Amino acid sequence: MPSPVVRPTILEVRTVTGTGGGPEKTILLGTRWLKAHGWPVQIIYLHPPADHAFEVISKRARELDVPLMDVEDRGPLDLRTVTRLFQIVRKLGNVIWHGHDYKADALGWFLHRTHRMKLLSTVHGWGVYAPRVRFYHFIHKLCLRGFDRVVCVSPSLREECIRSGIPPAICEILPNGVDCDEFAPPSSREEAKRSLGLPASDPVVGYVGRLSGEKDLATLFRGLARLIENRFSVHAIIVGDGPAGDELRSAVRELSLDQHVSLVGHAPDPRPYYAAMDVFVLPSLREGLPNVLLEAMAMALPVVATPVGGIPQLVRDGETGILIPPGDDRALAEAVKQLLADRSRAVTLGESARQHVKMHYSFDRRMERLEQILEGLLNRPTLPARPGM
Repeated sequence: MPSPVVRPTILEVRTVTGTGGGPEKTILLGTRWLKAHGWPVQIIYLHPPADHAFEVISKRARELDVPLMDVEDRGPLDLRTVTRLFQIVRKLGNVIWHGHDYKADALGWFLHRTHRMKLLSTVHGWGVYAPRVRFYHFIHKLCLRGFDRVVCVSPSLREECIRSGIPPAICEILPNGVDCDEFAPPSSREEAKRSLGLPASDPVVGYVGRLSGEKDLATLFRGLARLIENRFSVHAIIVGDGPAGDELRSAVRELSLDQHVSLVGHAPDPRPYYAAMDVFVLPSLREGLPNVLLEAMAMALPVVATPVGGIPQLVRDGETGILIPPGDDRALAEAVKQLLADRSRAVTLGESARQHVKMHYSFDRRMERLEQILEGLLNRPTLPARPGM
């Protein structure tokens, strides 16, 4: 009788500052799913020392009962980080390294040269293209050429990988997913508004996500200012934190929007905020496949978004939402005005959005496909380690 296959430990590796972003939901919830299906899993987060906001991620891991190990990361030349990771993989032995960003993938590629292990990456997207970050992305794509499998959350990311020289045979598309039972429409948006201290009759526009340059919230604020200048009463809820927080607060003051915008910061559970929104807006300049957009659509919110990254897969213009050109605050204001003025159309778009997500972006379906990818790696020969870079 053949001996049972011993499953390797899945190392979910991610570099993060602060409370992170959408990938944290995928990693933490995905780890819980894999554990429930018999996979040994260990999450490793690299983060700056004394980053107190990281406790938000640690707390969420404890709530989900998933194993999280944090490693202090003092920068690209900190050999202590490499040494610590080497000790971890040597102790675990049989490992599939699953990286979720450029540094995690570069470290995995480096370590596999001295320790036999399979290399898997999920490419969530490449954000702001500052010169230094552009260089990191270049190194990242070079490393991915040596991976066993590269999972892309949207077709546009797969195309970018292939253009960068990553073999098409190892690249595949695996969109993000959402639990539509967990993210369900509220029984009353008016009651949800009152619970947040907002007038039940006031229209509410919202955003949930990281406050960073590629999200282009400045365009949302300019669009909001246009509506208010035209005596259209509206309030915006901005949920999240990130490096652009101070800049956005200044923009709110400069546009005299203090009475019309609530910057609420990070929310461990964003559902009460989605429930109070009449329209969800995502004006991004670059994206992978945003978890927040899946969540908003699952909650039957009409959405206004830009056609970047994987968003056109989700938002079919005029069917499951409205698409506008990036950076166009006039188009944003007009789309929001239409949805707030025509509630029947808004409800229809929201219901269609929820049905589309339920049919095509189930979290369980995503994880079942990831499990197939992991099982495929078990049958793929592992190349021997190559000591001495």
